[in-house]
Amino acid sequence: METLKFYIKKFWVLFPIFILSLFLFTIGIIRTNRGIILKGDTVEFTSVVDINTENEQKGSFSTIYVYSVDKSTILQNWIVEGLKDAESYLMGESTTHINDFESYQAGKIQYNSSIGNALVLAYSEASKEDSSIHLEYKFVGYDVTYYGPKSSFKIGDRIIGIYSKEYGSLAKVTVDIEEFNKVLREMERKDGDYYLVKRNNNEIEIPFIKGVNNFEAYGINEWSEIHSSPTFSVASNTIGGPSGGLLQSLSIYNQLVQEDLTHGLKIAGTGTISISGSVGMIGGIKEKIPTAFDDHVDVFFCARGNYKDAKEAYDSLPNHNMKLVEIETFYDALNYLKEGYKNDFGC
Repeated sequence: METLKFYIKKFWVLFPIFILSLFLFTIGIIRTNRGIILKGDTVEFTSVVDINTENEQKGSFSTIYVYSVDKSTILQNWIVEGLKDAESYLMGESTTHINDFESYQAGKIQYNSSIGNALVLAYSEASKEDSSIHLEYKFVGYDVTYYGPKSSFKIGDRIIGIYSKEYGSLAKVTVDIEEFNKVLREMERKDGDYYLVKRNNNEIEIPFIKGVNNFEAYGINEWSEIHSSPTFSVASNTIGGPSGGLLQSLSIYNQLVQEDLTHGLKIAGTGTISISGSVGMIGGIKEKIPTAFDDHVDVFFCARGNYKDAKEAYDSLPNHNMKLVEIETFYDALNYLKEGYKNDFGC
């Protein structure tokens, strides 16, 4: 007892430090049902997808990424509250069951699919100007990037077929994609229906379970056996998500055609892309605007669905040297780079 009293008396000054350290450690590991988004950086897209041409490009196309954390800790949430270009948000119950590795895996699938969509769209549009440009590809299915809390699917499952009792047969994507999509749209989900799924190189059937909602999942396009003229290469990277789709399409298109649509400008933006050219909404727009501004971007393309939040962030910038351009399709952006930019840059 005397020894204990001696050490308490000698080291009492360290107890507050120990308590504080224990407190910070605790709030630094306890995770919440909130997520956070922080400013990121820009990545020039030619460093990701390089087309084997010698067409000159004086400016650049860049994709923008932000840092995001799902199920952030108490400490992280406190820190974010004091930052200007960051936000904390309440995660929906429909996403809290997905762990960190699954989120990362889903992001990589979304990114790869986005590049596939961008290649198909850009090569198709460029071939209208030069018939020697072409791209051949095979659609192999829909890769799952989200599944519901009671779903039988997993991240990375590839949906390759649907059996509908009402339809009467198995529709496979590799046989007839239009038939597959027709069954997908019209099936009413009855006992006996099932999805044919490729999981870990094995084909399995996921049957419909009445009253469970086990079919709840979201899949995106996956391509394979892509052959093209001119050829291209895709570099490995750590970026995830589909938000760079629009700029990916523009960059690939610009490398394919003779005319340089950058006009020496630094062009960035965000938005998903479909093979039809429609541009979809993304997350983190309020952080992507100041990220682009800090990196001296000249033109920022923004999806129409994000424009209200983008404009709010844009109006808070110290100056408006960067042009914010609202677009709805790939063709809107293309038209701006061919003609619209002249009004903004005095050409």
